[in-house]
Amino acid sequence: YEEKILKTIDEDVSSNAELVRNQVEQETEALRQDQLSFYKEGLKKETDTYLEKELSELRFYAATKSSKDKMDTKKKLLQLRQSLTAQLFDEVSSDLHRFTSSGDYEKWLQKHLEEVHISEDGVFAAREQDKKLLAKLLAARGLHNKIETAYLEIGGFLYRDDAAGIEYSCTLDDKLKEARGWFRNHSGFRVEESEDAA
Repeated sequence: YEEKILKTIDEDVSSNAELVRNQVEQETEALRQDQLSFYKEGLKKETDTYLEKELSELRFYAATKSSKDKMDTKKKLLQLRQSLTAQLFDEVSSDLHRFTSSGDYEKWLQKHLEEVHISEDGVFAAREQDKKLLAKLLAARGLHNKIETAYLEIGGFLYRDDAAGIEYSCTLDDKLKEARGWFRNHSGFRVEESEDAA
């Protein structure tokens, strides 16, 4: 029985991660098509240590014109990358906010509630504007659990049952964080200096 629950949770997490991942990939592809082609070779590494090392090397060669030009180009690429990434996730966040105002959001909450083993002692937490909807969905199942107000920027719910030692998170905020992490690790949207450009 526990394996079935774990499998269901795993499938749901994968499904939701895939939904957000597909959305991020589509928007990234659109950005690549018209803005990223000219510096694609230069976007391969992205760590704070690497960037600090590169900027130190650029400062060393700043005495020459080519090094100064290279530093200016690097700064512009980094600023553009940061701007495009921020814009991309602002759009994803806006899409998720719009989703919480749609009929699909209620279905999404209902689906995830069905996957939680809810006891009488369990307590939910949700945004103030979601409490009434969550109470309605629970009542439809004959449940009247306490619902506390939680700060969730986008939506979803949290559930805890202290007696059973259960904590369950099903929030769109977490989904967005997962998408950001996936994007940083898999997008190929990174900065690397080309030796040919030196």
